Amino acid sequence: MACMRRSALALSIASLLCLFTALSGAALAGPAGGVKGDPQPELKPFKISSTNSSPGSIALEPDGSFAAAWVVPSGTVGKISVCLLDRGGNSCSHSVALGAPNGLGMDTSYGPHVLVTSANHVAVLEDTCCDNVHGGDTLLYSSTNGGKSFGAPERIGNVAVGGATQIGKDIVFIGADFPDGVQVESIPVGGSPPASVATLNPARYDVGIGSYKGGVLAGYDVLAANYTTSLRYASAGGNFNSTGSYHAVGTFGNEQLIAMSGSALLTYSSKGKGELVLRLFNGTSFGSAHTVPGTTGGGPEWFGLDQDPSGNVHVFSSRGFVKGYDAIEESTSNGSRWSAPVDLGHAITAYSFSAALDSHGSGLLLGPGGGQVWAFPVLEAQNVSFALKSSTIKKGKSTIGSGKGSPVGVGRLVDLQVEKSGRWYTVATTHEKSGGSFSFTIKGSSAGTFTYRAVVSDLAGYLMYGYSNGKSLRVNR
Repeated sequence: MACMRRSALALSIASLLCLFTALSGAALAGPAGGVKGDPQPELKPFKISSTNSSPGSIALEPDGSFAAAWVVPSGTVGKISVCLLDRGGNSCSHSVALGAPNGLGMDTSYGPHVLVTSANHVAVLEDTCCDNVHGGDTLLYSSTNGGKSFGAPERIGNVAVGGATQIGKDIVFIGADFPDGVQVESIPVGGSPPASVATLNPARYDVGIGSYKGGVLAGYDVLAANYTTSLRYASAGGNFNSTGSYHAVGTFGNEQLIAMSGSALLTYSSKGKGELVLRLFNGTSFGSAHTVPGTTGGGPEWFGLDQDPSGNVHVFSSRGFVKGYDAIEESTSNGSRWSAPVDLGHAITAYSFSAALDSHGSGLLLGPGGGQVWAFPVLEAQNVSFALKSSTIKKGKSTIGSGKGSPVGVGRLVDLQVEKSGRWYTVATTHEKSGGSFSFTIKGSSAGTFTYRAVVSDLAGYLMYGYSNGKSLRVNR
């Protein structure tokens, strides 16, 4: 049975990967004795907290940095920890603890939800309990300096925050609580609770929220003989606090809602072998069901979902029988074709995932759990072509090795490496030119057969190292 039931948050923001001109990268970090294989040191996860007692969430700032939040123990009530992270950094550049008024206790079942509503404006939503003061126990904390400090929290009602997203100038969130069932609430970015909220179902189970062209996608499942997932949509311009604004756009039997993000829906199907299923909303209904590769067979397992601003969908998983609870990323544009899985590192303590990605699919994955909070860099891959003008030359002669890097980074460092006894050694360097092109002059100093490859440097927090295929050069006497 899947355990991850919260939607990963995705904001529609401008592209942040402005790295295509005047770049230079650091040389590949490796021992003096060369490197084995295709190392990706930037993909190493890092711990940002040794205390946590809830799921968490993370959001992308317009400058490419991040704001993350989770609940930490503090007596009997707890506090929200807000952590700011720089791109490429591996620790909080700034952190602040947020308490609740009147001794209210933090609800740790869903954890806080953080959104970056505009440049320097950070919002954190959190459930608390219980003092029955007018205005409710759900709180909104607001920052106008990028999350470095927050004003006093505002009470915004009683809807439990099981998922949140920003649509235009509103924050819309969904919750399922006793005795009110599944509800959706919309508030202005600045706060102010509405007079009423939308009620979608009297029961309370898993919930998720997304968006499509300015409208709200709301999902929930109901446990009968087995889970049934239902979806409702409220079109742009409607009253998101009115029950009548939401109409049915999908019902899927024997499927448990796992997560929603943007127009993407992730469910766990108990039919057949048991697998994750992805569907995409088209404005009127959900398209065909697509099995997420490698997710059949049950658990224990934890999942996350993020649809980045370009529309690509990223599924994150940590499963007991796949590389011993490593966090795995798979991505797709349409559900039919998927990227090869990327191993983001060991995630055995994580029991929830929340991602903040830019339009190139790079960013951070947050993984709280087990009294710790880990961050996993999610980086865009680089493709590198490499070819030799002549694959055979005479000793003392030369050939040209050339290729291109993609995405293009004019000025980015390129290493020429040769393989010796299973290790790769850098023998020359150059930089990408216009269009990502580069070239090396390779001289046949001694007879034999040698394998060369090109390695394009990373850009910390954005791009992986890029490795070409090896090419053999035969040098005759």
